[in-house]
Amino acid sequence: MNNKGLWVSPTEFVNFADAKRDKLLGRHIATRDRSSSGAFGAANLPNPDPILKAQGRDITVYRDLRSSALVGGNIRRRKSSVLALERGIKRGNAPVKVERFVRDWLPDLDLDRIIRELLDAPLFGYQPVELMWQPVGGYLMPADLLGKPAEWFFYDKDNQLRFRSQEAGQDGELCDPQR
Repeated sequence: MNNKGLWVSPTEFVNFADAKRDKLLGRHIATRDRSSSGAFGAANLPNPDPILKAQGRDITVYRDLRSSALVGGNIRRRKSSVLALERGIKRGNAPVKVERFVRDWLPDLDLDRIIRELLDAPLFGYQPVELMWQPVGGYLMPADLLGKPAEWFFYDKDNQLRFRSQEAGQDGELCDPQR
């Protein structure tokens, strides 16, 4: 059995050989020029925050709060504290070859920036991150993880993440699980 791949959900395994054929995995999907600022219909999940819902507002309020000196200072302090934590790789039951491969690959990523972007999740309730792929030797490797503004995304009634794309209209564009 060829077990070179990635579990993209608890029930779906994607073989790296299949992913190599998809040329779109190296291209940005969520970009400012493709983002739509229009209103979306009732097919989307409602705003779960009761305070924002009562005021008829959305999560952009949270982004505005970050400019407050007290709130912004606490956010920066929290992110700095997390970044200061010790981190590393433990081999566990993985073969030495796999550990060496991961140790060689990880320094190519800007982990501090990626962690900082991921730490926006507690501020907005979720943090969309786009996974960029690139071929390295005979493997398809994550080249970067890019945090995207939460305002560009929404969940549909089936709890599927969608990008508010201009081309896709009010239904949005379903996000690829590999991305």
